Amino acid sequence: MTVNDGRPRRSLRKALSLSLIQTIVSLVFTFGSVIIVSHLLTPVEIGIYSVAAGLVALVQMLRDFGVSEFLIQEDVLDESKIRTVFTINLAIAWTLALLLIGFSGAAGRFYGDPGVTDVLRVVSLVFVLLPFGVISQTLMKRDLEFGRLLKIRLGENIARSCSTVGLAYAGFSYMSMAWSSVIGILVMVTGCVVWGWQYRVGGLSLVHWRRVFHFGSNRTIADIARQVGDQSANLVVGRMLGMAATGMYSRGYGIVNMYNANVLGAIGNVAFPAFAREHRETGAAPQLFLKSLVYLTGITWPFFAAGIILAFPIIRILFGHQWDAAVPLMRWLCAAAIVGTLTYQCNSFLVALGHVRTVTRIEVQYQLARVGITIAAAFHSLEAVAAAQILVYVVATALYYRELQRFDVLAFNRCVKALVPSVLVSVATCVVPAIVAFWPGLLDRYLVMGFAGAIAGGSAGWLICVRLVRHPLLHELHRMGSRFGPRTSRIIFG
Repeated sequence: MTVNDGRPRRSLRKALSLSLIQTIVSLVFTFGSVIIVSHLLTPVEIGIYSVAAGLVALVQMLRDFGVSEFLIQEDVLDESKIRTVFTINLAIAWTLALLLIGFSGAAGRFYGDPGVTDVLRVVSLVFVLLPFGVISQTLMKRDLEFGRLLKIRLGENIARSCSTVGLAYAGFSYMSMAWSSVIGILVMVTGCVVWGWQYRVGGLSLVHWRRVFHFGSNRTIADIARQVGDQSANLVVGRMLGMAATGMYSRGYGIVNMYNANVLGAIGNVAFPAFAREHRETGAAPQLFLKSLVYLTGITWPFFAAGIILAFPIIRILFGHQWDAAVPLMRWLCAAAIVGTLTYQCNSFLVALGHVRTVTRIEVQYQLARVGITIAAAFHSLEAVAAAQILVYVVATALYYRELQRFDVLAFNRCVKALVPSVLVSVATCVVPAIVAFWPGLLDRYLVMGFAGAIAGGSAGWLICVRLVRHPLLHELHRMGSRFGPRTSRIIFG
């Protein structure tokens, strides 16, 4: 395959639109499968898989070794670099698969449940298969080929979601999620062969191993630190408070996690290659970061703010009364996500500009703080663990934005001024949901209708305020509305 960096520039809007389409469809299947599985499995069964998945996520960072970001941010990419990355990725992944199998028994004994061992052994197959698809997908992402990625990722997500539900219904318990992850990867690799054959790797090589290793070692340290922090709650809770508590925490974090993985994931898929391209071609990456942050907070802050208020109807309607203990956890975790939104793209932005060591230092610092804070909170209660995540993101925000001050356009006062419209939109979104939630006895008598009214009212409040404060999102809404006609756009969006 020949990599051509001289191709005409593709539209970022088109790439983001395709990524969001994939997100919406994937979210429907993922959300649906989570709801169904929550009714089929108990908190203990969910907890077993959550603990094993947390351990796998830590190992996953070693497998990637930063190769995806290396391929995307590299100024000049040739076949020998691609082969070197594939060779290193293949060797690491297969080694980790063997280590995961060997480590699985000890993990099961540590957590006092053989289910953890069984899940780890099955999921090790994912590491065997992943290298045959991950490089092709990364090259497609570099070229903003999100049309191809849309087909591949939708196929993977639909296969995983449907197989999870089918296997859970058939009585596979927590193993349904383990086997479905393997099925999903098989579909993904097949999709890369069918739709990404131009991006196949032509062979093995170690010509550029020093360059890849230098970048990958720094990136891997940062990724491991981040994953240790991200999974610390599940792992600490599973050890100190039990599998049932882990299951509750997992469901309390479920809405936040699905939003982060799908909506923020869709934006991140486009943002990182966009930052890298802007840095290479125009030097305007800081301006793009600030614009992206304003757009992101205009959507994310209202969503999580409403999630705090409507946690009870969301948990009760989606998962059933057996998960009611997850309601206060969801409230705290949504509050943490509001703070965390400020940091979600900082990592990618700095790496795209070549500040890999800076990111490594920051991630190690704040994730060590996260682990310590989480362990301390676990001595108090499960709810304290959830509440402590707010402090974690405050620390992360302080560390990252101290570094961003080197860019004039990202000076603290400019960021605050740019985010004022997002604050106003978030407040307006919460007016109707707050009335519904705090109206005495309303949700007790009319749970579904009240929730639907809160969502409709919150959406109307969001749209009205976006128009009144002239939030930058209004321009994008006008552009999307114009597809249905200029008059329709003017009526709806002003």
